[in-house]
Amino acid sequence: MIMLKHIIFIGIFIISLFSPAIASADTIYLKNGSKVSGIITKETEKSVEIKINIGAKVTFSREDIKDIERDSDEKNTKMEELWQIQRGKNEVEEIEKSASLEENIKKGLVQYKGEWVTPEEKERLVASNLAKYSERDNEEKRFLSKDDKMARSNFAKKLLAKGNWFLKESKNFSIFYRDASHVKLISDKAEYYFEKIAYDLGYEKELKWDKKCQVFIVENTDKWKSFLKDIGFNPNIVGGFVPNYGDKEMFLCAISEMYLALTFPHELTHLIFKDIAGKNIIPLWLNEGLANYEASVTNISNDLLIKSIKEGRHILLGDLLRMAVYPEGKDTRELFYAESEKLVEFLITQHGREKFRRFCELVLRDKSFKDALFAAYEKDFKDLEDFNIKLVEYIVK
Repeated sequence: MIMLKHIIFIGIFIISLFSPAIASADTIYLKNGSKVSGIITKETEKSVEIKINIGAKVTFSREDIKDIERDSDEKNTKMEELWQIQRGKNEVEEIEKSASLEENIKKGLVQYKGEWVTPEEKERLVASNLAKYSERDNEEKRFLSKDDKMARSNFAKKLLAKGNWFLKESKNFSIFYRDASHVKLISDKAEYYFEKIAYDLGYEKELKWDKKCQVFIVENTDKWKSFLKDIGFNPNIVGGFVPNYGDKEMFLCAISEMYLALTFPHELTHLIFKDIAGKNIIPLWLNEGLANYEASVTNISNDLLIKSIKEGRHILLGDLLRMAVYPEGKDTRELFYAESEKLVEFLITQHGREKFRRFCELVLRDKSFKDALFAAYEKDFKDLEDFNIKLVEYIVK
């Protein structure tokens, strides 16, 4: 599924797993071995909501929680203050970066690993860096296309033919890259996301890949657009795409670290869910809603969604379920992604992943939403109206 530029919204946060460690916080320990730190803001009998940064909240089902450690109100207040200070610093840094960018370009400087240098200096640094890479262990090594015997798509062949690629291997992934900072961002969390997505779908014991996922990270937007033109794609596609799920190839653009960190789990969710679905058709709302849920994409849009519901401008449930193509218009598209993600989040966090797996299996067997819902959640909802009311109550509370 190609990720179009409207999928990831401006100002989206990265889940705390990508955030700097914090000295003191409420901590939720999950049964899958992970933990999330922040400030617990809401609790019900079925779920716990935790704030992990300014404007960023994540909800977990109690069924998935092993233990909770709580900090004092005083320490949590200090954490809020630290978040606000950091937010202010980030805004100032962005303004300074913008002014510095224009000045350095006028001087004829170019960027290399976050530093502004002359083109000659960059050439020397690149050569030195390549020499250092040759000394790395077998896990992370220089990729030589002449020695490559793996069957690949034409997309991958064209990209690899440009040369100067490095390769890092893990259990389920082969990651091709040119910038070491990009591979670290992905490789450190690749296996975690694989396990988390499989766990949320209830397939943690069954999902096994005989063939590794080939991840190709293009280091900047200019090379990304050039690559897209070479393969006959629209150069305005932003983020990443998986052209053929059978090939298990994923192409990503490192527009920024934040963007890359969100695009990867989004596309990986599409790939894993398609692997589970096989030849069965995945409804658009379920496919995108699950991908955004795993990437924590639309939480920042919750205020917009609540406002739209209060004003009666949201997409009605029946219309959402019938959508087979992406809606026109930025506001409608954003509502589509936000509502789809919240529907998936509601089913997983409020009613458990086992029921969600059963529901998905029925939907993939071409059962209607109504039939699948009441087969998997027969004791939870009286009818569709009751389901819709409880969903809206979950969103607005």
